[in-house]
Amino acid sequence: MINIMKKKWFLLAILCLMAGVFVSCKHKGIENKNIVIAVIPKADNEIFDQVKESANQAAKELGITLTWEAPTSNNAKKQKELIENLIHYKVDGILISCNDEETLKEPINEASKAGIKVATFDSDCPVSQRIFYVGTDNEKAGKIGGETMLKLFEKSGKKPNQILVLSGGANAVNMVQRLKGFRSAIDAEKICGVLYSFEMPDYGKDLLSFKLTGNNQINGVQTIWSVPILGGLDSVPALSRFMKKGGISVFFDVSKPLLRYVKDNPNCALLKQDFKSMGYNGVKNLYNAITGKAFEPEILYDVTVIDQSNAEEELKKL
Repeated sequence: MINIMKKKWFLLAILCLMAGVFVSCKHKGIENKNIVIAVIPKADNEIFDQVKESANQAAKELGITLTWEAPTSNNAKKQKELIENLIHYKVDGILISCNDEETLKEPINEASKAGIKVATFDSDCPVSQRIFYVGTDNEKAGKIGGETMLKLFEKSGKKPNQILVLSGGANAVNMVQRLKGFRSAIDAEKICGVLYSFEMPDYGKDLLSFKLTGNNQINGVQTIWSVPILGGLDSVPALSRFMKKGGISVFFDVSKPLLRYVKDNPNCALLKQDFKSMGYNGVKNLYNAITGKAFEPEILYDVTVIDQSNAEEELKKL
């Protein structure tokens, strides 16, 4: 009787072990296919095209599902609605560029409570329970922008008189940090105003046009958000006229029209962000967090300054 009982327990133990191995193998085989990561940009514009492309590349390499969730309008309320929908659909991870940290703090925390790993790229939300940020070191980038502008003034033999700044959202962390960095390099009395376009390109064009047309004392323009001019300076005639008269400008982000313009004009420069790395490494780092692997709590990139000396080289990369 005792021997029979021992055999039963032994067989039961073997069956349990086999079941455990089967479940483990099954999990390893399907875990990647079941993982869904959603990426939420600030807006659906060409600035984020490289993020989308590289994020999809990372997802393909990892064998997971990636969904691109661009808001229909450029405000944090739409991003909030997207997060709430993603909580309902129980995605595994969210990678978001935040339009407004205060508005998005609560929905990010709600997603975290629901077991979703949330990380930020491009524009952070440090007051939330997001697990990491990947993107530009924005305060440092803003300072580099100011220093680049001063070098352009020195090279042209001029001095800054009044400098106009074009920003995106007033409460977007990346805009706040860039402006802080810029102000650390430029004397406060030289900054004649900050224009907030709230991520609306046409509104940004109108603001620039109005200010440049109405103030002849402005001799410097710094765009810490450059979407309105990515199509080229001809899209903002007032800015084009300003540059032809010898105005000094430093633009965030690159496009072929802007690179061509910088190649032919010595009185301006571009600051290039590493959007490809943001998307690619953002997804891979978030995947590691979702699967219980070690992940980086912060990944920062420097901007690259592009002027006449390297604009041709950068054009070949696009």
